[in-house]
Amino acid sequence: MYPTRSLVIMHLHRRKVQYLSRVPMSAVEEKAAALKAKEASHAAALSGQDGNDQVDSTSTDETRSANKTPQPEPEAPLKLSQKLLARNELSKKVQTNFSLRMVLLPIFAALAMAVYKVKVEGVRLNPRALLSAVNPSSYFAPGVFDPAGNKYASDVVSITTRKLLPLDDAATCDGWTPRLISHERVHVDTALLHADTLREENKVMFLLNGQDTGLIYHWSPLDSTCLHALTTAAATSLGADPDFFPNGLRLYNSMGHPITTAADLDIDRLAYILTDFQIWVWPGVRVGYVRRVDNVTMTTISLSPLVFDCQGFFNLDEANAIIQHGSDKLMRSPVDSPDAVDGYHADRTSHTAFLDDSQFTRDFRRRSASLARLPSPSFVERMQLVRYEAGQFFRKHEDYFESKDFLGKKDDAIREYHTWAAWAASQIDALMEDQRRREAGEDHVDDTSGIVPDAFQPGGDLYPNPQDTVTWQLGWLNVFLDECALNNFFEDKADVEWGKWIAENTENRAFGVVESLLESRGYMLPYMIQAWERKIGLPQLKYSPPKAPVSGVTHYFRWIRWVKERIQDLGDVAPAHVRPDGPDYPTFRTTFQTKLAGYILEDYSVDELTELWGGSEWAEWLAKHESDTDVILDGARQFVPLFHAAVAAWTRRVGPDDVAALFAYTVPTHVQHFEPNRYVTLFLYLNDVDEGGETVFPYSKERLVTGIERQGMDECSEGLAVPPTKLHMSLFYGQTGDNKLDPKSLHGGCPPAKGVKFGANSFTWNADADEGSQAWGFGG
Repeated sequence: MYPTRSLVIMHLHRRKVQYLSRVPMSAVEEKAAALKAKEASHAAALSGQDGNDQVDSTSTDETRSANKTPQPEPEAPLKLSQKLLARNELSKKVQTNFSLRMVLLPIFAALAMAVYKVKVEGVRLNPRALLSAVNPSSYFAPGVFDPAGNKYASDVVSITTRKLLPLDDAATCDGWTPRLISHERVHVDTALLHADTLREENKVMFLLNGQDTGLIYHWSPLDSTCLHALTTAAATSLGADPDFFPNGLRLYNSMGHPITTAADLDIDRLAYILTDFQIWVWPGVRVGYVRRVDNVTMTTISLSPLVFDCQGFFNLDEANAIIQHGSDKLMRSPVDSPDAVDGYHADRTSHTAFLDDSQFTRDFRRRSASLARLPSPSFVERMQLVRYEAGQFFRKHEDYFESKDFLGKKDDAIREYHTWAAWAASQIDALMEDQRRREAGEDHVDDTSGIVPDAFQPGGDLYPNPQDTVTWQLGWLNVFLDECALNNFFEDKADVEWGKWIAENTENRAFGVVESLLESRGYMLPYMIQAWERKIGLPQLKYSPPKAPVSGVTHYFRWIRWVKERIQDLGDVAPAHVRPDGPDYPTFRTTFQTKLAGYILEDYSVDELTELWGGSEWAEWLAKHESDTDVILDGARQFVPLFHAAVAAWTRRVGPDDVAALFAYTVPTHVQHFEPNRYVTLFLYLNDVDEGGETVFPYSKERLVTGIERQGMDECSEGLAVPPTKLHMSLFYGQTGDNKLDPKSLHGGCPPAKGVKFGANSFTWNADADEGSQAWGFGG
């Protein structure tokens, strides 16, 4: 019997697993967990001792760690026999006073450790790595691994603020029209390293963030005072949303540095356009393209998803230190899934650990932010060590999160579907009436442009009728599937499984498929409508959905971004209590929402809020829910004046009127929704692996390695498989150039067939990583 629709949908939902271990615990939580693990380990050791054996209570945590975990490999491991011979020869030549026993003791200790590793843990014998455990490197300055203290009192939270293009001089630029050379887009290679030629020809090239094709405009020094008008024209022609332009336009050169003047633009004659708070995305240019950034060599290995191979980001001593300082914290990672047993899931069998907040990890935060051109080191999480032993894996997943619905709009697609269907049906009815009038001779205009095909007429299979959950819906979905087959829609959207689900349900004539689809994949609705429009082929049926009002949640998150930058720009002019280490510094944490709610209720009684808001419903709601976790978001989601009240309450506490005026916020009319989330991932390969351990990107069409077969993980044979080459790094984006989640970033960690793989994640966000993590409910 064909499985019911609900069973098929549940099968798809089970594939979406949120991995909680990808977000660091707080320092207090980590210390408690470490102490608990230490006590449990100590108790186990005592219980396992024979009555004649004693446990050395002075044994250090580092020694225990060295005995339990594989150690990092050095640059060029030597065979043990060579090392013994070299050491014996050296002792003979220098004729030291040390006895042979003193020389051999450390070696025998290392050998004993190696035997334990090989027999008990199955780790490949690597004596030089084992010796490095008892002879730690002196590469690092003293104290670099000590606790780093309050992040908000450090440069980690400093922000490189946006450099917006100023508006042009109206007297000079009113009436001036930028001249587009050609409407045909050209590849960025046309302009890269060709500034002299473009300058001679009075040309300049513009592209959108992260894109590889753009448009060329005529531009000469005589037009240099109209840079904003030129950028506006280019952004519009390239398809950016003009409604967002009043929030700010920015230009960047090919190295991700801001262009603020005509002189800056004239240097390369090439510029990338970013709007509002968009964050830089490195353009791929083409597979094999190499650039040098911050002494790091970045090579493009995939354009979609966007993946770079990087060399020079870290060195051997740092790789060893990451392993050394994370190994004793390694734990199997829990997952947030209804299928998880005791918090674990079969899709992930590797082990992970977040390193402590130290100057060592903060340095990686700074370097990660610099390489990715992020506004602040605070956008980077503390480094996470990952260990894959032979056969362990991490099945395909995205690094970003979707488990929380900040906007509360999961049902919006269904409402929009009903709105469109009613509009389309009314348009068809009007066209049918016009056709009837012509046929009856009541309308003498000879116009056949509005003749509705039979299938789209009332009663036809393609006449929009939401109440018909079988014939109409299946007819519409078949039109959509036909078009998807021509343009590889599901492959491009990284939703192949849902494409199969639609095909399976339409073939079996299931009912209510559209509603079920839109509940989970609402983004498909515009594409489904466009397929129907192309099928009917009538201009009168071209639908332009109205823009929905901006959510109070969107407004709130944007204000947090804005006020953080404002405080950074003001520096010491900003009152101390609203600076990063002050009690009223704005953050994305839910605790800041609670503080704002308290401020509102300090300023107004419930009766006063009732008068202010024209009713008691939301005044009473706020008083009742003041201490709720997401009180401002939950309220502003449905009642935008609550957002305005929160901003006013905070601004009122900044200081006197002249100081508060520095923080006057203009609420934009249109805003692209933003919420804190993972942005770009830097994955460091800390050691060589004998065989396996690739990072696979199933949706990439590129190939570095072929013929891969990894037990338990079929996707390792699909797409781009990046081999784990020691001291290399993969940099890949979880969001697109327009800063939207990119499902094509789906990736997985293939199991080592032989040996152990050590890696490290430097996860980055589009906001303060710790605050974003806490906003999602993960701690941080």
